[in-house]
Amino acid sequence: MLSYLEGGAGTPVVLVHGNFASKEWWRELLQEPPKGAWLLAPDLPGFGESPAPEDFIPSIPAYAAALRAFLQEKGLEDAILVGHSLGGAVAMEATSEKTRGLVLINSAPPSGLKTPEAYYPILESYRYNREALAQALAAMAPTRRPPWFSELVERAQRMHPTHFQGNARALAEWRLERVYPGPVLVVHGAMDSLVTRAMAEETAAFFPRGKLLGLENIGHSVNLENPGLLKGILEDFLKEVHGEVPGGG
Repeated sequence: MLSYLEGGAGTPVVLVHGNFASKEWWRELLQEPPKGAWLLAPDLPGFGESPAPEDFIPSIPAYAAALRAFLQEKGLEDAILVGHSLGGAVAMEATSEKTRGLVLINSAPPSGLKTPEAYYPILESYRYNREALAQALAAMAPTRRPPWFSELVERAQRMHPTHFQGNARALAEWRLERVYPGPVLVVHGAMDSLVTRAMAEETAAFFPRGKLLGLENIGHSVNLENPGLLKGILEDFLKEVHGEVPGGG
């Protein structure tokens, strides 16, 4: 069972964090959840308070399997899935015919995300270099960081040892093979230094019902930078999902 936080009441919305992250990246949204939404934010295996086996090999299918098991255990197979960064790939991979909607926040695209080989030693160094890790995470939220940012850095440094390089390799190797037919909202912060606008456009175009929402003055992590803005975005998406004819997709 994955460790998780929850908040609000109504339609289940499951929040999937990214690399070097945890359920705590959604804390402010959980404190003031969108109207009509029951938010659940799990820690994926090897992140936060969800353990992973010592010999765990990170992969997007492995994370998606853990997420699907969490949804089944909670009886939430029809939840809306919201994925941030690596969590977007996990959410895409975890969708089923019961999934009511998909929101992808500065997500890796369905074609995967390749990290240059020269960067892997740097990723590994974050296991021991807290200052460098803090600087890297700060770059992912360039416009605003929460008061407990140092806690996020500490949690990131306590990831499973294989995650530091393994998650980047998992994203480089992954390709989405199933096309989710339901409503998909792709959210992209214009100041993101990791996921480009072209990647976001690719992601939206991949899905038959994909839409792209561009955010000015936001970087990679609207969940940290402007949780109030994200709250409104999710409220609007909930209205779109609820406006559909039951069984209509």
